[in-house]
Amino acid sequence: MKIKYGEIDFYYDWLLNNLKLSGKNNRMRMKFLEILQNNKQEYEKHRYQLIKENSRLDENGNIVILNVDKNGAGEADIIDKEKFFKELMELNLEEFVVEENETNKEMLLILKKCVEECPIEWQGEDALKYEAVCRLFDDIY
Repeated sequence: MKIKYGEIDFYYDWLLNNLKLSGKNNRMRMKFLEILQNNKQEYEKHRYQLIKENSRLDENGNIVILNVDKNGAGEADIIDKEKFFKELMELNLEEFVVEENETNKEMLLILKKCVEECPIEWQGEDALKYEAVCRLFDDIY
């Protein structure tokens, strides 16, 4: 199963918030979400490095932050925004693999069944989101 880094949040949120599961089904979902979360952390490391490589740095090598609000949040002082956003888009489109091996087989097949047999009636944008999640599981095993 291949998932783009930029789609992790979508799948994570959808699987967490749209399926009411119990027992083993829920445990398999949580195992899958842990895999997504681990890959999200890897993505965030790459994203931070990308920001650092494309930002002005202070004398200590820290990213210069602009427009800091009262909560301390702000935005990095990106030198070449066009180059940065192109590289960020490439990172978002990079895929990672959830191995379809014996370790993950039960988890993936249970989640596939839970998604396919979800009793909710979908319409509008929610129907499109459901279809995207179904397609994630379509070609496994």
